[in-house]
Amino acid sequence: MDSRTVRDYYKGKTILITGGTGFMGKVLLEKLLRCCPGVKAIYLMARSKRAMCPSSRVQEISKLPLFEPLLKQDPDAFSKVIPITGDLTKNNLGMRWECRDDVISQVQIVFNLGASLRLEADLKDHVSANLMGTKRVLELAQKMKNLESFVHVSTVFCQCEPPVVEERIFPPKVNPHAVIDLTEWLSQKENHRDITEKLLGEHPNCYTFTKQLAETLVDEYKISLPVSIVRPAIVTPSHHEPFPGWVDNLNGPIGVLVAGGKGVMRSMMCGRDNKSQMVPCDVAINAIILAAWKRSTTGPINKTPVYNVSSGDEVPLTYGTIMDKGKEVLAKYPVDPGLWYPGGTITTNKFAHETKVFFLQIIPALFIDMLLFIFGQKTFMMRVQKKIRNGCEVLKYFTMRTWNVNIDKTLSLHERLCKEEQEIFFLANIDLNIEEMMKNAILGTKVYCLREPIDTLPSARKKLIAYWIVDKLVKGFLLYYSAILLINLYFWVLQFDTATFNLSAVTHK
Repeated sequence: MDSRTVRDYYKGKTILITGGTGFMGKVLLEKLLRCCPGVKAIYLMARSKRAMCPSSRVQEISKLPLFEPLLKQDPDAFSKVIPITGDLTKNNLGMRWECRDDVISQVQIVFNLGASLRLEADLKDHVSANLMGTKRVLELAQKMKNLESFVHVSTVFCQCEPPVVEERIFPPKVNPHAVIDLTEWLSQKENHRDITEKLLGEHPNCYTFTKQLAETLVDEYKISLPVSIVRPAIVTPSHHEPFPGWVDNLNGPIGVLVAGGKGVMRSMMCGRDNKSQMVPCDVAINAIILAAWKRSTTGPINKTPVYNVSSGDEVPLTYGTIMDKGKEVLAKYPVDPGLWYPGGTITTNKFAHETKVFFLQIIPALFIDMLLFIFGQKTFMMRVQKKIRNGCEVLKYFTMRTWNVNIDKTLSLHERLCKEEQEIFFLANIDLNIEEMMKNAILGTKVYCLREPIDTLPSARKKLIAYWIVDKLVKGFLLYYSAILLINLYFWVLQFDTATFNLSAVTHK
């Protein structure tokens, strides 16, 4: 067994990263360049997007705040990054032949992070990116002459049936190759909702379904390739590196935080006592780097190594705790208020949820859009509510149940590391305080996603106080007039009953 340290192992290595322009891919790139400076080269596979070629996209990525500490330490760090054109949904990954030949002859480590993350996308899109894309990367890896490790990044939520998500592969009920053949047969315009529903079974969407099938594909290559699988849970902003709170998108719980903080979301279907599974992005990336190192230092295997990366039982989290702490932190570190004073509740009662959404979200949105229309402005609030509704519908499956995840193998990645490298590639040896996590998440979202600098906090707090006063005045106004209405209704009913009684008495006489 190889006794070299992790950083020694990565010296002189050439790496291929798919999905390197995504949230996790960028954090992985930064960590490798900063903590494994001996890396020889990193091929970053990316598509052309918005008229920008991969080289231009990498150049734009290098300007992000994420890379500022790295570039202060090593201004030439990006000279090791080689952008190459590639697309998971295209034959031969859409690579030019000369680039493909370079990758085959030089790459020793593959990190397969590329995937379609749009949970609402249809079966054909997910199969194309998550299933056929993974197959194409595996086929490319089989041709690599010096491959030492292939890490496929999946998700703990790809296993929806077992009460505990174990660190092993669960055989799917359908054959992944049959699903690929089926979707190739289906035409793009054909309505295949009925077929999709039958295929999904226990899965809530095509994303988790195809991620499970992709794991099965990876497992098929365990004899011929040094494969391993890493399954992060819900990925949250960074805990520590390169600084607390880094995030660049509003997906998942971050979007819920922002919608609540802006006052445009007042209710969510969610069980307070349901256990959640989350992990900061920098912790997940450390596990991915360590998984590649460990697989390369072991010999032939009979089972594909699987690592669940989550809070597990180390940091027990419930949605109720997250909700309460989130409200506390938002009160201290508010985002710039939007529609109304932040608030909202979680419930498991569908009728109560829909009632709150209608009166506290839809009606205000319609009213604001009506005013905007009258004054000749572009309406947008109902579009925002539609996005919130779609997002909540997707998240409902995950928030309405408890998730139990085994993380023993992931914790064991630290066993052979010296104390210094345990600190560099931290996993469970950090204090994941929920209040600190929420603070980092909210401040990071405020600064990096909403573009609200930290020095706007004083003005945001003043606005929040003003919104609170208006909120209380409006609620008092509504309560007062509701009481007046009920009293008047009571006396009207009383008078009606008296009149009816008198009429009855007269008629009787």
